[in-house]
Parts: sequence; structure tokens; C-alpha cells
Amino acid sequence: MTLPRIRSLAARRRVQVLAIALLIPFLAVAPLHLLMPATAKAHGIPAPVQVGISFSPLRAAYLGLDYQTAFKRLEALHFRVIRLSTYWDEVDREGYDQLDWLMSEARKSHQPIALTVGMKALGWPEFFIPASAMPVDGLRQGEDVASDSSFRDAALSFVADTVLRYRDNPALIAWQVENEPFNRAGPQRLWIDAEFLRDEIISVRQLDAHHRPVIVNAFSHFNLLFDQASARQGFDFRQWLGFDADSAERDGLSVLGRGDVLGLDVYTAIGYQFLGRDHMSNADSDWPDRLARVRDLAHKQGKQVWITEAQAEPWESSDLNYANPKSTSPQAIRGIFENLKDAGFTTVLFWGSEYWLWRADHGDTRWIETIKKILRDEVRSPAMPLVA
Repeated sequence: MTLPRIRSLAARRRVQVLAIALLIPFLAVAPLHLLMPATAKAHGIPAPVQVGISFSPLRAAYLGLDYQTAFKRLEALHFRVIRLSTYWDEVDREGYDQLDWLMSEARKSHQPIALTVGMKALGWPEFFIPASAMPVDGLRQGEDVASDSSFRDAALSFVADTVLRYRDNPALIAWQVENEPFNRAGPQRLWIDAEFLRDEIISVRQLDAHHRPVIVNAFSHFNLLFDQASARQGFDFRQWLGFDADSAERDGLSVLGRGDVLGLDVYTAIGYQFLGRDHMSNADSDWPDRLARVRDLAHKQGKQVWITEAQAEPWESSDLNYANPKSTSPQAIRGIFENLKDAGFTTVLFWGSEYWLWRADHGDTRWIETIKKILRDEVRSPAMPLVA
């Protein structure tokens, strides 16, 4: 069984592995708190979970799927919310036609949508910057992409155009401003500074008279190696000593207002190659506790917390493993969901919807049936309110 153009998926965040290799020597001094078991539990009976997904026409195309047919198949499952993304380079080349179709279809079917706006969007290579907007000197490895004033103006203009285009669509329930802005990512390990993100958020608020909540998400705690690889501030020794250090989650909270949403992207197994061999890195066993602490901090500030990505497709070291993955499985999907529900999270969006459809089309319905079972179990969760 072959997977068309899957290399683009396998490469997702692959450059982090270079940073991981530099951190291998520190494993010998890893602190004991990493070995503590996961204990986060909600008080009483956990509330029903609003189950959602992310969907990308680009990722659907990688898997040989027609994006319109795929989106309608997913709509038919009645997710509480579907997260879509605006791809700046695509809009610059071809206009908004593809996203127009998705937003129009969601409006007709009353499917709630959270829309990501900005220069960083869902999927590899993370930043989707058109050549026409690229700074004269290009972008340098590891830099803040918003450091060039002309580029900032172009990005803000793109955000404003997008908000003006979709602000009156009643299916739209929230704006996600950028995607994991405080995590280094992509081939050049770029990131976005808080000052510029605030400017984007201000623009969104001023242009949207419906006052929808703003989402800012972060690639959440995985383990120290991967955390350091994606951290914008680089290596932070405090984390190795077991202290809560500066993090993308805390940075996200700093730019959000009351009623806004901190998104947490949660993965539990990531494959990578090191010295020519396949390896699998697993999340620290305390990951539910770490997430629960961030959630509690957000709630004290009057802010919501969603799981904006829960791993539900493989993240393998090689494209050859995608039909027989080691990083996740239908059983693992159920496990991560139960951990999140037990920890008290009431909105969980799975990552991997295009993969489930591809597997089903090739005779393996276990993935999509797992999601359907979760949806049936959570049918009592409240619907997301559409804009009047």
C-alpha cells in the first residue's frame, strides 16, 4: 500500500531533530520528576467533551483525497467544531476560492468553525509566506519573523483582509491568531514575537463586531528534549531542575483576554531519525499533570482552555511506516482522549482527520470507527453557539 506525497507529512517539524541531537548528552542528568506517573484527574464525574478536529485541504491533497468530498464526509459526523486555516501563499497565488468554498459549506450545514489567520498555519512547513511579501533580505535561521517592519505591515494587511471577508459568516465561532506562534518551527525554526501577535489580535478584535473569542495555541509539554528543541528562548536549565519555566503556554496566556482560549497541542509519541536509525520519543509520564496546571492557571485568569490538537495520526521517523505506524494507533487515540477527559478538559480537537479517511479508503476503518465511538459517547456535550 502506497501513500502519495506522504513525505510532506513525515517531514512535519523534522528540523527539531537537529536540536534534539544536541541535547542527547543531557539525558544522563534528567531529573527524577520526569519519572513520576500521570495523576491528573477531574473532580467527580468528568463532563461530556466537545469533540472537534482540524482539517486542511493541503493535507487532504497529500493523501490523494478530494478536499470537498473529504470535508463533507467529516461534516456528516457532526463534530462540535472544525478548525480550518488560511494559507497566505495560496491566497496570494490563487485567491480565497478554496477557503470560500469551505466557509460557505460550513454555513449551509451549520458546522461551527474556528479559523486560523496569520502567516503561520496548520501543517508543514508551518510558515506559508508568499514570495511577494518576503523581506528583501529573506528570513534568517531562528529569527523572529516579525522583526522586519514592511513584512509586519504586509502580514497585518493579510489578517485584516481575511477577517473582513469572513466576519459575518455565522458558522465562524472563534479566530485562532497564528498557529503555535511562540514555538520555533519549520525548516528555519522561526517564531513570532508577542508584540506583533498582540498587534494581530488587536486588529482582529477591532474588525470583528461579533466579538468572537481569540485562540492562541502552543505545542505543549512533551519531554525536555523536544520542549527545548521548539522553545523560542532556547535551552532553559530551570526545566531540568523541575521548575516551571517560561513556556509557550505562559506566553500565550499573556496575550489573551478574559474569555479567550488558550489552545494546547498534545502529542505522546514522536518518531525521528538519529545517526541513520529510527527512534521513538515518548512524552513524559507527567504530561496530564502539566497540562492541568496550565489549565488551572488559565481559569484563574478567566480564560478558556481547549486541546486544539490531540495526536490521532502517526508521527513517524520515515514515510515508510505510515501504513504500519508505531507512534499511535486507534487504541492509543482512545487512551489519550480518556487521559484528557479524566484531567477535566471539555473541548478536545483531534489532529489527523485526513489520515482516518485515507485509511478507511484503503480498507482499514478502525481509525474512523474509533472517532465515531468517541463522538457517540460524548453526544451529550453542548453544541458550540453560532453567531446570531
